[in-house]
Amino acid sequence: MKRIHIYILTAMALLNSSCSADWLDLNTTSSVETGQAIVTLDDAQIALNGIYRLASGHSYYGDNYWYYGDCRATDVQARITKGDGKRVSPYYEYNVLASDNLNIVLPWNTVYKVIRQTNNLIQKIESGSIQSSDTKELNRIKSEALVMRGLSLFNLTRLFGMPYTNDKGASLGVPIETSPSDPTHKPSRSTVAQCYEQVVSDMSNALSGLIQETSNGYINYWAAQALLSRVYLNMGEYQKAYDAATDVIKNNSGRYQLYSYEEYPNVWGQDFQSESLFELYITLSEPSGGTGGEGAPIVYANEATVDWNNLILSEDFLNLLNEDPKDVRHCLTKESVIENNTGLPAAAMHEKVYLAKFPGKTGDDPKTNNICIIRLSEVYLNAAEAGLKKGTDLEEAQSYLNDIISRRTTDTSQQVSTETFTLDRILKERRKELVGEGEVFYDYLRNGLAIERKGSWHLETLKASNAQKIEATDLRIALPIPQSEIDANPNIQQNPK
Repeated sequence: MKRIHIYILTAMALLNSSCSADWLDLNTTSSVETGQAIVTLDDAQIALNGIYRLASGHSYYGDNYWYYGDCRATDVQARITKGDGKRVSPYYEYNVLASDNLNIVLPWNTVYKVIRQTNNLIQKIESGSIQSSDTKELNRIKSEALVMRGLSLFNLTRLFGMPYTNDKGASLGVPIETSPSDPTHKPSRSTVAQCYEQVVSDMSNALSGLIQETSNGYINYWAAQALLSRVYLNMGEYQKAYDAATDVIKNNSGRYQLYSYEEYPNVWGQDFQSESLFELYITLSEPSGGTGGEGAPIVYANEATVDWNNLILSEDFLNLLNEDPKDVRHCLTKESVIENNTGLPAAAMHEKVYLAKFPGKTGDDPKTNNICIIRLSEVYLNAAEAGLKKGTDLEEAQSYLNDIISRRTTDTSQQVSTETFTLDRILKERRKELVGEGEVFYDYLRNGLAIERKGSWHLETLKASNAQKIEATDLRIALPIPQSEIDANPNIQQNPK
């Protein structure tokens, strides 16, 4: 696809833009952010490509947002303690500080930059400022931008707010911005419910303008529906989650298919495989040296030459996987290749604690690994959970869970019956299937379940941090708003501790 080349090569201006402590700062060096820059259809496409590229970079999907949803749960843990400002351990230990630039300030600023750039692009299209008669293409670009804006707000709300299902979203979320803002604008925080309402509005309004054809590296109709199934499930809107998920499953005309048992060991690291509904493309060939996966895949790396390989599998997860010796997902657990297993907890030194989902395009360089935002497997699991909870179409919902199970193990006794089709069984399958993909943490939260860190090689620092058991109502779930933002904007209220 021609668009992908523009995505890689012409979005470079975004990567050179300065990082301000205040997301409202409009003094950026990015050419696509100036009102005068977006005047043609090609300009609009380049601006959209820049949005995707920024989303794949550090402090967004290229780093924090990918592994945050794993290392705060049960199955993935820190290998060693790295201290404040050092990637994973502040999340793992539930002690991230409002002043932490790497883990708080930049994940706030970067995602709001994505939102700001989508707002600029959408405003240009809606105002008629772009010189093109190709309304279909303009609408496609606008629709993709809407989904990216909705996804960004969704991610911010989950990071800095409490779970929607705790109180129907009555607690504070984050500021909602849907139009270009002037530097003096000082928004207050909307509620979690209001944030989710905007997310649903953006994604739903985008559907009619999105293409249904495969569009590697970009949002299409099926990717948007898949993301909506995730959003609705986290809202407790089970019928809507089910409808969105089953639309993808039943109507995508074979464009996307579940990995077979035989395929499963060989798909990881390869670009745009059959389950990939939305995947951010990573390249290291740009003049800047590349970005994106330098953070996210490397934290899982099993390499002696990588200092960022901070995450390993927990004993609790391996015990779960070991319940079925015929489960193909055993192939993604690896022993340390580091001499003398340096830096591993003593109990983990000779166990298969490294997750091998992100080997890179050639199998030897995690930095080149694309970042898959949502896979078809999750959509099947979303349908199973939503179907069970809404209490109708139970046979069909059960079949979606068995579709996953039958492709992951040759042990037919693992398949569920009417009696064994339970939430606990679904969540166990989600843990095994989605480990390392940033979603398992939220499975506990939306279901009101406590997160219990079990096993013999969790770090002792959990005790000091009081982070061995986390209730779904624990106030530390909502990360602190950056202190720099509080200082700059008196209308923003800090999260309680």
